[in-house]
Amino acid sequence: MAPKRKPDGDGSGESPKSPGDTKESSVDLAKPVYLVAARRDDPAAYSVLEIDAAAGGGIRAVAGLPGCYCEPGMSFVAAHSKHGSWIVGVGGGLKAGTIIFDPTTLKAFYGPRLCYPKHEPVLISHGSEVYAISRRPRVVPRIDCQPWFECLTFSKGVTSKDCGFWVSWCHLPPPPFFPCLLDPYEFRNPPEISVSSYAVLGSYILISPQPELVVGTHAFHVVNKTWEKIHDENLPFVGQAAPVGGSIFAACLVSNKTITGSASLFYMSIDDVSSSTSDAAVSTPSLSIQELKVVVASEDKIPWPFFCPLGQGSFCFISCRRHKHKANCLKKRLRVSLTALRIENIEAIMACCQSQGAKAKDLIVAQQVKEQSHTCKSKGLFGMAVVAAFSM
Repeated sequence: MAPKRKPDGDGSGESPKSPGDTKESSVDLAKPVYLVAARRDDPAAYSVLEIDAAAGGGIRAVAGLPGCYCEPGMSFVAAHSKHGSWIVGVGGGLKAGTIIFDPTTLKAFYGPRLCYPKHEPVLISHGSEVYAISRRPRVVPRIDCQPWFECLTFSKGVTSKDCGFWVSWCHLPPPPFFPCLLDPYEFRNPPEISVSSYAVLGSYILISPQPELVVGTHAFHVVNKTWEKIHDENLPFVGQAAPVGGSIFAACLVSNKTITGSASLFYMSIDDVSSSTSDAAVSTPSLSIQELKVVVASEDKIPWPFFCPLGQGSFCFISCRRHKHKANCLKKRLRVSLTALRIENIEAIMACCQSQGAKAKDLIVAQQVKEQSHTCKSKGLFGMAVVAAFSM
């Protein structure tokens, strides 16, 4: 069992209201929102923080993750199963480690190593599984080479020797647009690929690369373990799309291959399209995606905020203030902006999308959105950078 560290700082938060604030000064969060932050003077040191709605939206330290398990460049995700929920950190460097933190008991466990080291992998939670995809696949060792796609199950609880249950990461087939089959010239000059957009829709994991590389949207079927190209264009957002309700998602919009820094709603559905061959009829999945109306724009125009679902019709997005100079970063208290939104007519929007299809974008004139914006501050938390945020 991993030792517990004393939380960074005094664990208290404050949330004074600025004289110029015009929005509500507190946020009603339906679910706890956790942050994972790295120290700027030691990127291998991570802390788990919580935005405490009961205390007026201040940030409090929950625990520090054991440094012996962590590396710079780890990614984090919330994992779930019938046995509980955990914060899971994966990858970083050559340790290729997995750290599992239980926010209810404040205990940390060391899980199995990845099959191959991954730096800042894309982590996706689906059912009781956590999927890790190389964010920037490489063909030259020592980081992010094959296998590029792996999976770890939490179906029986925490996979750690300390808990008496141990399974290994399982490697899976990579996305078709990864550099799998290269000729000698391509191997000397491999393509630059970066996974930037992803979502979970039913039994599928959807991913697309950076907006500049237009290869379409590919989907992995978690049961069949197969990939399909389901759309000719890339997903029109960056980061992970947060489920809002049904097939409606919230994400950061991409317009003309540029990240806008604004939150938008998207309706996505996958339908089977039949085509005839000489032998028989073939059914292939096809993605339909509609951008609805821009919900709200980040006041600071910070691209790629963190999105967290908060239940049916609700979500929040979190943006972090950045400082250009490292010296300033180390002296500044951690401060984030949280905007929680509730779409009052989410059922009507879903019904409209399902019945009207492509016309829904024109028919939905306005969404009834309740917005609460708040600046979250902390005491004693200096020189930290938020690397992940999720609701649990």
